[in-house]
Amino acid sequence: MASKKGSSKSPVDKHERKDVAISLPGRSGNNKMPAAQALNFATQLGNGGKWPVVIVLCRQLLTQIPQLTRAWHLLFKGLVEAGDYSGLLTATEQYLSSKPRDLTTLLFQTTALRLLGQHDKALQAIDKALRLAPANTSALNQRGVILKEMGNMTEALDSFNRCVRLSPLDGYAYWNRSDLLRDIDTEELESMEAVVSKPAVTAHNKARIHYALARAYEFQGDTQKQFSHIEQGAKLKRGLLEYHHADEIQQTRDIPKHFSQELLTQTPLPRETKNASPIFICGLPRSGTTLVEQIISTHSMVTAGDELVALQRATSAVLRQKKIDKPFPLWANDLSPADWKTIGDNYQSMTSELHGTPFFTDKNLQNYKALGLIHLACPDAKIIFCRRAPMDNLWGCYRQYFADGLRFTYDQEELADTYQAASELYRYWQSALPDKVFFLEYETLISDYEATVKALLHFLDLPWEENCLHFYNNPRAVRTTSAAQVRSPINTSRIDQWKKFEQQLQPMYQRLRELGEIE
Repeated sequence: MASKKGSSKSPVDKHERKDVAISLPGRSGNNKMPAAQALNFATQLGNGGKWPVVIVLCRQLLTQIPQLTRAWHLLFKGLVEAGDYSGLLTATEQYLSSKPRDLTTLLFQTTALRLLGQHDKALQAIDKALRLAPANTSALNQRGVILKEMGNMTEALDSFNRCVRLSPLDGYAYWNRSDLLRDIDTEELESMEAVVSKPAVTAHNKARIHYALARAYEFQGDTQKQFSHIEQGAKLKRGLLEYHHADEIQQTRDIPKHFSQELLTQTPLPRETKNASPIFICGLPRSGTTLVEQIISTHSMVTAGDELVALQRATSAVLRQKKIDKPFPLWANDLSPADWKTIGDNYQSMTSELHGTPFFTDKNLQNYKALGLIHLACPDAKIIFCRRAPMDNLWGCYRQYFADGLRFTYDQEELADTYQAASELYRYWQSALPDKVFFLEYETLISDYEATVKALLHFLDLPWEENCLHFYNNPRAVRTTSAAQVRSPINTSRIDQWKKFEQQLQPMYQRLRELGEIE
């Protein structure tokens, strides 16, 4: 039977044609428009990075038309981008209560559970998704990441390999499996070399495959091909990023001016309740932060929080409430002691699921810029600032494929500039907060391991526990790029590793010399 004209329209399309009344940013009153128009507007806001506004608009839409699937999915995306993983979990549970077989929502739920550290439940969710779509490469990739973070490297590798077979042009699986595939054969290498040369492969995927090939050649001991692929991957990735390097360097250098010693000495308001105490672990990537967290979280009194975004969310909430629209750190002197206390209270509330032990860790790398904020908002917190010798640190960054947030890591001279700016800030915090921060040198930790761990635990007011020396037995899931490395004992193999590439790394080396970071 022939269908009537227009009957091919989906129920979702019909819902999107309905009118809604929404409150738009910067406009008074409600604005009436078709739901589809409102969703398109919210999508544009998301493309511009205005995710808190997107979340508000999507909730408005769903209050009026709960059947708007596109609004739900956009809400999930917004909650991920905003770092509200608890909110994401609640929202996905709500949607799945009526549509339990929605694959997109199951993938978002898996992300929420994983980022909340609930890896067993995340594995259950992704397995449900794979029962619905066994060949879905996004689900297979997620499953591999979860298993890898849990330390199940064999099953993780199997998931990544299946993903590669099903989608040979997708660079994610190649990169995700690269530190697990140590015995890669010639045939597989030739296949990867062929894939990376195909015109159909996107630039993003080419970059990921170049980094995967670099790691494969590293395992084979072919340093020339290793560096060649790193260099090609880095050039591709850097060309894809919208990154204003000079602005980021200036932001770092401006921090001491706005978080002055005068501001840092103000008396904090008393805290009404005693919650678990945060231990902030920060520093540049590849400076030893994951290793330090693994050591500390082996202690019976510490829960690992991994790379939290709670401090940023807690601060943003106060700035929005006060209608302060300035970038960090320009707003530092606009806040009162009561505002700093509110940020601290917000932070404690947002991390409440980690309060099962007296201490928890927060390993957001960018917090090295926020030590003044931490001191004012969380006066009882402990802070560890990790630093590593410049060439080893920056080589570790350059050889690594990171998420878009670490945009300075794909250019040798930009890496050197960032290290120098971070070093200046390191020295400022040493003078401004001498008793608040444990300044840890990676090389000292490696060379005098037991003594450094004892000093670290003493600083944290933690009693000595012998098991902290055996951090590699810690069964916790590790979400960072060092997930595989921290499951092995301390070794010195990463010291002076950059010297194998001394000639190729001259742009970085010479820039560091110009900046006075090496002699």
